[in-house]
Amino acid sequence: MIPAQHPYEANYKQEENGRTVFRSKPVIAWDDEGQALVVDERSGRLVPANNRRTFTGLSEGGHPVVAAVPGGGWGARYKNDDGTFTVDPLVAWTVRSNGTLTPVDTDATGVCDDPTAMGNFDGLIAPEAGTRTAQQDSSA
Repeated sequence: MIPAQHPYEANYKQEENGRTVFRSKPVIAWDDEGQALVVDERSGRLVPANNRRTFTGLSEGGHPVVAAVPGGGWGARYKNDDGTFTVDPLVAWTVRSNGTLTPVDTDATGVCDDPTAMGNFDGLIAPEAGTRTAQQDSSA
């Protein structure tokens, strides 16, 4: 067995209540024949991803979040319908296993999300630089 080093997902397509539902499970490892292995929650074991009839294939998965750091004074700017802008402070940055950072904003109800995925997202605003004051040269 070879532990999965790169994120892949096993994809499944099911019918529930007359609707088509798509689900995925992370690939945990690869067996000696190269088959993707996923967790079977019922048996508590790793099983080949293609054991289920609903298996549709593998796809490259997203890199998991491994850490979060405070927003650090950054903000997300949104364009309003009337042409004005609103800037919301970022609550955090998530760090993914591949090193990429994703900004995290929150709405009035406390739901956190990536602001760059919002339709009216206009950009990220860097923290204000502190006011600089002139200091006299003390070497004279």
